[in-house]
Formats: sequence, C-alpha cells, structure tokens
Amino acid sequence: MTDLIIVGASGFGRELLQMVKELNAIKKEWNILGFIDDNVKALDGIECDYSVIGKIHDWKPTNNERYAIAIAAPKIKKEIVELLESRGAEFATLIHPSAKISDHVKIGKGLIMKAFTTISVNVEIGDFVFFNLMAGVGHDSIIGNYCMLGPRCSMSGHTTLGEGVTIGAHAATYPGVSIGEYATLGMNSVAIRRVKPNTTVFGVPAKTI
Repeated sequence: MTDLIIVGASGFGRELLQMVKELNAIKKEWNILGFIDDNVKALDGIECDYSVIGKIHDWKPTNNERYAIAIAAPKIKKEIVELLESRGAEFATLIHPSAKISDHVKIGKGLIMKAFTTISVNVEIGDFVFFNLMAGVGHDSIIGNYCMLGPRCSMSGHTTLGEGVTIGAHAATYPGVSIGEYATLGMNSVAIRRVKPNTTVFGVPAKTI
C-alpha cells in the first residue's frame, strides 16, 4: 500500500478521509498516515480516527508518500501545492467508485471526485480540480487548474472555467458560458453570460455583487 497524507484537517479534510476509507473498503490501496495542517489543534474536540501529524510549512515529503489536498480556497490551495511540490511531493488522484467519467476525457493530476459526480464526453480537466457531491460537467467543457465545483452544481456543455474558479452548491451555467479565473459563481445561481475574472456573481441570472 502507498502512504497517504491529507493536506488540511478541516471538515473538508475529514470528508476526504471518509472517501479514502470507502475506496480502501473496495481495494486496499492507501495506508492513511493522517493530516498535515499548520493548525496542529485543528482536530481538538473532534472525533476522528486520525490526527494532525505535522505542519504543512514544516513538512518534508518522502518517496513512498502521496498527498491529497483538502483545501477549498483555490489561491491558498495553489500556494500549498506549489510549496509541497517544490519539496518533491506527489499528489494522488482520488475518484469515488460511484463517479462517472465518460470517453475521451483529459484529466490533470490531483483530481478529486466525490460520490455521484459526472464528467461527460470530450471534457478537459486541469490539475487539482475538486468535484463535490453530485457535481457535473457537460460535454466539450474545459475546467481550469484549481477549480472547485460545489455540491450538485451543473456545468452545461461547452462551459469554460478559468483557473481557480469556485462554483457554489446548486449553481449552473448556460451552454457555452465562460467564467474568468478566480471568479466565484454563488450557490443557487445561474450564469447565462461571461463572468469576468476575480468577480463574484449571484442570482438568476447571476450578476456581480
């Protein structure tokens, strides 16, 4: 088995831990070592099978270790990934058995797909993309590096998400819409036209706030 360390011991990290346990129940692949988090007390008072074993900024990776990034904020996630990779860290791709990936899909490294997520045909997925529960991407879409897709969101065909885009729970895009890098589409919102980079939009149709 390969040693696995989860980066970030928040609720997201504990949800990711649960998913890895479910993967191991099907095939024993990961030897879970625990979490690394700069807040070494992140799990104090929380019932959890594993502990924080060190700080992110002090950690020195070894050859047999793989990492799973459990940080939602795209800019912070990118900083931490680049820090750990500069020290030789390698990141795991974790896909829940109920997830569906269609034909002719290109996938970057560090992808995490939780339960009942879907990627349709001829989609390009960048590095370190996260799909939360039941998130879906339609045909011929492009999802940039470090994007975070919230629960039950739906990206229609030919959607383009720039680097670091955050999609809120139950949000959706109209076919062919582009969302600029590090923009946020709020929960329950629908983007019917291009969203500018570094903006936050909410509503139906989604408007800048």
